Amino acid sequence: QVLFWSRHFEAVLSASRGDRSLARWGQGAATGGGAMDALQDPEKLKLLISNVRKNEAFRLWGGFSVFALTIFWVCSSGDFSFLLTLSSLVSMFSFLMVAMTIETTKTVKGVSLKMMECYILILTCRLFAIVPFEGYLPFDKSGDWLYQLCEAIGLGLAGTIVYFCRSRFQSTYDPESDTLNHLYLIVPALAISFVFHPNLNSFLPSDIAWAFALYLESVAVLCQLFMFMKEGQAQPHTSHFLAAQAVAKLLTFIFWASSFSELSNPNHYIKSFVGKWVVVMQLVQLLVMGDFIYHYIRCIRKGIPVSQVLCSDNV
Repeated sequence: QVLFWSRHFEAVLSASRGDRSLARWGQGAATGGGAMDALQDPEKLKLLISNVRKNEAFRLWGGFSVFALTIFWVCSSGDFSFLLTLSSLVSMFSFLMVAMTIETTKTVKGVSLKMMECYILILTCRLFAIVPFEGYLPFDKSGDWLYQLCEAIGLGLAGTIVYFCRSRFQSTYDPESDTLNHLYLIVPALAISFVFHPNLNSFLPSDIAWAFALYLESVAVLCQLFMFMKEGQAQPHTSHFLAAQAVAKLLTFIFWASSFSELSNPNHYIKSFVGKWVVVMQLVQLLVMGDFIYHYIRCIRKGIPVSQVLCSDNV
């Protein structure tokens, strides 16, 4: 996990582009006093709103929340399984954010090519399990087409980012900092999927593919986290990407934690544990990202740029 918290809070403030008023409000809000004072004082309330509007993370997540709510009202039947579609929607949003940032800045600095290659495998295998079959689809109306569409768009965006890294903006990619060999993640995930896989599709290759995608996704972010540690800093768009992936996995975890019994076969000794194993693997990813997400949230609350998430003792 990321334990690279070595610089002082004062150094972070001096590097935060002069956004001291937002940092001061964040410190007050963290203790609960800043928000209450703002509600009682119109001038402070205006300052609070102004500062929130300037915060990139609030704009990103606020805009996405409105979009997701609209999708829910238009495309969902209100079933609990909409969580799977929402998870896919959040994941797609994270890939779109990275791709648009790369296109705008003309650089892939801070993006782990190896992680994105893992995601190409993940999304390809998942689509193989959900497009021709229905075993792993949400019961919600969004499972008719929206869930599959989000996964397909995510695959296209991940492929685009890999193209950016390997071809279009190759000169800006630093392989010296992207050092974790993703084969060490892919091979064990594949081996485990041969043993622990559900059979909701009743077609062995697609069941293995679904399990492989889930297991690899649980550890794919390690490539990006290792890159953060190697560089000693985090790019804002990759920080937001990891945060969005954590949200997506939390939603998936909530769904399967309440439905894992459907993945198990009580009549088979090994497959009777598959449902619990799936939940454990999703929990592993949340634990792997837990330290990073904790400091990401603290950065937002204190008004510190998320690019400084690895550089503050007091975040």
